[in-house]
Amino acid sequence: MGTQHAPVDPVERDLAAAQLDEIALANEGRPWAVWKDFVLRWYLEAVARARAEAWVPGMAGSQDPVVEEALNRFYRHHMRLALGHLRAENLELRRKVVDALACARFYASGANDAGERAHVMLAALEPRVKGASASAGQSH
Repeated sequence: MGTQHAPVDPVERDLAAAQLDEIALANEGRPWAVWKDFVLRWYLEAVARARAEAWVPGMAGSQDPVVEEALNRFYRHHMRLALGHLRAENLELRRKVVDALACARFYASGANDAGERAHVMLAALEPRVKGASASAGQSH
């Protein structure tokens, strides 16, 4: 998984640099552990502030209840649509499996039609095969 970087506003960068300079000057001569604690506290406060200002689902706290409800309805609507498409595709795939099994049973019974049933079945299962066989038939 690659690291993603958000664009940084130069003004925000300068502000952060100034805040770090202030922390460094205030803790000059102190041990590294004390300096590190101040930097960590500053960093965690900045992250908490960014999360409070951000509106990324799962990252920020609850916002306006009306907006939250609208988003929930939007997501539910799209999930219902996606599930409907998946159900339709599932039914179509099941139908194709049943048709393919019927074709296999036909040949397993010893019947022979010079592969005509198999070609029709393949054309029904894969539309590109039908287009290819039609163009091949026209070239003769």
